[in-house]
Amino acid sequence: MRNRNRTGFTLIELLVVIVIIGILSAMSVAGFGWWAETQDEKTAQSQIEALQLALEQYKSEKGGYPNTDYMESSSEGEDGGILLFQALTGFVDRKGEKIDADKRGKSFLPNRDSLIYGTREGGNVQHVTLSLDQLRGAQVPDVFLLDPWDSPYVYEFPRRDGHKGFLLFSKGPDGGSSVFDSELTQTPNKEEMDLDNIPPSEPGNW
Repeated sequence: MRNRNRTGFTLIELLVVIVIIGILSAMSVAGFGWWAETQDEKTAQSQIEALQLALEQYKSEKGGYPNTDYMESSSEGEDGGILLFQALTGFVDRKGEKIDADKRGKSFLPNRDSLIYGTREGGNVQHVTLSLDQLRGAQVPDVFLLDPWDSPYVYEFPRRDGHKGFLLFSKGPDGGSSVFDSELTQTPNKEEMDLDNIPPSEPGNW
């Protein structure tokens, strides 16, 4: 009898190949998700550092940080983020008072094109595109700066928890963080929702 050359794959061999492909695909998806999350965290950290530097430059030239005590608190607590944007771009002074377009100084806002702007409409955060003409115009935009997870960066000065300096942080991927409305007499407990905050020391100054 002639020996026939064996061709093709058996059913078991095909199943093994499919399982291996599935495992490799799952590993690739998980790896990409981890990489994307890491990149978002790096972006948030670099933006916060740039904003911190801008605030120090602002203080050096204006005599102090933008003061959230003079603003009306919004229901979503985003008034500080709005003041942060408006003050650094020169639309308002430290107390939130509008500055005439012909009397504005330079903008302290870093990396304007790399930042994401947002506003709240109907309870939802919407992205906003601001042209150079709008940033130089007379109308004051009620927008805030968004982190990579589309949540406004939290800004507060003076800090209501009694610590010195300003409060500036991202709530991280989960969009949640503890809130301290009064002066702290001891170091607060760090809750689970605070574990992904950037920087990790805020908002409790742990």
